[in-house]
Amino acid sequence: MTSAVVPLSEIDRRIVEAHRELGAARSVFAHSPSGAAVAACQAAEARLNELLDDRLDRMTATRRVRAA
Repeated sequence: MTSAVVPLSEIDRRIVEAHRELGAARSVFAHSPSGAAVAACQAAEARLNELLDDRLDRMTATRRVRAA
């Protein structure tokens, strides 16, 4: 599988979407705590963290290229 270069704007859009999903999962947990709600929160948080890490990696790589 080839990895396509994803534009930063698409990563940003995915971050916004993941943040909304995390907010929704936390809201469900706040209203009705359960194991399933905890798992949903953890999954949404992991996805958001992964996207934020990807964005940070892209930004630091861009800075390294510009500095070189």
